[in-house]
Amino acid sequence: MNKLTQEMPLSMSIKPPSATHAESRKAAGAAQEKTASQDTAAPSSIAVGITALFKGLEKTLTLLMVLALVAMIVLVFVNVVLRYGFNSGISISVELSRFLFVWVTFMGAVTALIRQEHLSVNTFADKLPAAMRAGLDRLVTLAMLGCCLMLLKGSYAQTVLNWSNLSPISGIPVGVFYLAGLMAGVLMSLILLWRLLTPLALHAVTPRVAPSHASDSQGDTP
Repeated sequence: MNKLTQEMPLSMSIKPPSATHAESRKAAGAAQEKTASQDTAAPSSIAVGITALFKGLEKTLTLLMVLALVAMIVLVFVNVVLRYGFNSGISISVELSRFLFVWVTFMGAVTALIRQEHLSVNTFADKLPAAMRAGLDRLVTLAMLGCCLMLLKGSYAQTVLNWSNLSPISGIPVGVFYLAGLMAGVLMSLILLWRLLTPLALHAVTPRVAPSHASDSQGDTP
């Protein structure tokens, strides 16, 4: 045994079984990532341009929401100070704040859809294979599109019906309330329709790779 050990070249080393197993698991993870990257189709220039357009829409809506929130804060604060400090107030501030609040809500819904930040439960979907998960994503997007089309139809009918009715203080048409829902229905329907017609990679829904365990870098743990 000592003779064999002496004859063994110094450059040779025996790797522990745990390290060999960890390297094999790393290689499998790298192969899965390579396969997922190959499955992702290269988007065209038109697709990239429309996706950039939606990103610009997101920034515009975010700016409008910030301005509307600032206006609401100023109106409410000034009205409270005038009411309790000087026994007066700005009568139009109540209705304007209500209108702005409704519009901020629907603009926020559109922004959250672009960012994919709406509430979702993925417990069942995460256990499915990549192909079935992609099909389920298309089905969910189609259901959301149907709901947005119903919102669009109902908001349009209410906007037309209430446009001639004026608010008692500000004189703003009551249909402006429902116009916010119409705006959200149109924009969200366009976004969802675009997602149905484009590859999943353009809207950040790609096949997921199983996460590597922390023990891979340090060998197996009991």
